[in-house]
Amino acid sequence: MKKLFLIIIFIGFSASLSFSQIKERNSSSSIYTGFGYKFVFLTNSVARNAYPVFQLSNGDFLKEIDGYLGATFYEKFGVEFSIGYLFTNSVDSDGFYFTDSNGKRFYVPVNTRLFGLPMSLRLKYYPFSKNYSSSLSKFYFGGGGGAIFIDEEITNEIYADDNQFNYLGARTYKDEFWAATFEFYVGIGSFSKIGYGFELGYRFIPLNKSLAKPLITNIASNFNSLNLNANVLFTF
Repeated sequence: MKKLFLIIIFIGFSASLSFSQIKERNSSSSIYTGFGYKFVFLTNSVARNAYPVFQLSNGDFLKEIDGYLGATFYEKFGVEFSIGYLFTNSVDSDGFYFTDSNGKRFYVPVNTRLFGLPMSLRLKYYPFSKNYSSSLSKFYFGGGGGAIFIDEEITNEIYADDNQFNYLGARTYKDEFWAATFEFYVGIGSFSKIGYGFELGYRFIPLNKSLAKPLITNIASNFNSLNLNANVLFTF
């Protein structure tokens, strides 16, 4: 009788442990962190001509590195904070016209530096999360918004016109400011604790600035972009 009692206790303890493990695996919430590498394609023609996604002449291109910290709830919803670093040193050799108190001049960039610090609160929805056998269970779409700090510096050669015969000198211009940012995106991830994912999104960055300096952020109406992101995520 004593042996039977011990066997019953052992079976009950094992069942309880197994249920606890299953419950942990099927937890409806999780926390994750990670990082991503993003290719940025500016859709405004003025901004894209100055900062192309690829520039074969000097091997530079517009790119962004992002960090993430987020959580999912009920396997359907996610909230995430993202901060990034966007940068490039590409040079627009075509030049552009700009008018100020000195009149209309033609400016040819010979050295540029652009970087941005986008910060966003992002929301995600996983429509197929309950279909565990589907490869789309980690598919999501969503939107978010926040702010971006932009710092731009350009050294321009100045000419009377685009013939570039009448050279008027060179000068460096710089500006830094905050702008609002909004984005929409779709993405998909893997199933492991250390996983990977891909995301395609569109980001809006309006530039409501006065034409004060011959900088791309002053002559372009926006810095909107189509973004392709590859990321690595660590789930806890």
